[in-house]
Amino acid sequence: MTEKYQYQYFFLKNNFKILLDIIKLCFIPFSIFSPIPFFCISIFLIASDFLELSHSSINQLAIGILLTLVSSGASNFWNHANDVEEDIKNNKHTLFTDNIISQNKGILISFLLYSISIIIVFYESINLNRPILPFFLIWVFITWWYSDSIYLKKIFKIRLKTHYIGELLTYSIAYSMYTMSIWLIFSDSITKGLIMSLIFLCFGTAGVMLKDLKDIEGDREAGLKTLGVMFSPSILIKVSCIFLILYFIIIILATYFGVFKLMTIIILIPLTILLKNTFFHFHAKNWILEVKDIKNIKSMVFSTYSSLIILGFTNFF
Repeated sequence: MTEKYQYQYFFLKNNFKILLDIIKLCFIPFSIFSPIPFFCISIFLIASDFLELSHSSINQLAIGILLTLVSSGASNFWNHANDVEEDIKNNKHTLFTDNIISQNKGILISFLLYSISIIIVFYESINLNRPILPFFLIWVFITWWYSDSIYLKKIFKIRLKTHYIGELLTYSIAYSMYTMSIWLIFSDSITKGLIMSLIFLCFGTAGVMLKDLKDIEGDREAGLKTLGVMFSPSILIKVSCIFLILYFIIIILATYFGVFKLMTIIILIPLTILLKNTFFHFHAKNWILEVKDIKNIKSMVFSTYSSLIILGFTNFF
């Protein structure tokens, strides 16, 4: 292999690795949106019926999954591009903290991903004649502002993710608007969409309570007033459990009133697991969180993820 071809080979290999690292960063942190689109698939199953499955509905599922992966990737990547200072203090290694790509390139990539998402939604809004775009644009604005330490922070004088009120505001709006956006790709029922939005509002609020626990020291050192810094782990795990119980209660009530199929009542199984392994466990020890309780937190995650699967399949078949 000549020196010229060796250079080209290593150039392509290095750029391919960077591309893979960019894609990987788009999927961090792991969530119900990506890299496995549990959220989108569950929404599709709830909105669809196996007996009415068609080529058109499969196409809509593919579009929904594409939108979910690209839009969640945009939000995640934009967050990482703005979190360089905090990530360094938390000893996190990313493309930005390791100086593999510049923040300016990160901004361009984030803008591109957000733009692709908006184009997809714009097309679907016209194609389906449903008000998907307004809900999605609200999601775009709030998630961009949440992470933005470059542009909107200069205008509003605050970065939403640096204060717990901003965290709660963002997650409550983002989960509701995003749920409506994805729901309307698969269904034209606004009423059921609103119920789904309320369900995932509780789900998202439960998640935001615990997401900063691993970064408390770095966030405190950076002077942030996040939920993990301002409130004790005991309070956060308790509030998280309460919102997850509300999540299950709304699903059960919706099943009782005929919004979901009767078989959805099987969701009592993951609710029982949540109550037994997490809620009652921590209640018995006055909500003190210890390292050995990791299995109880994992049980909490398992019960909620399994509930999404149950919610989807019991309404699809």
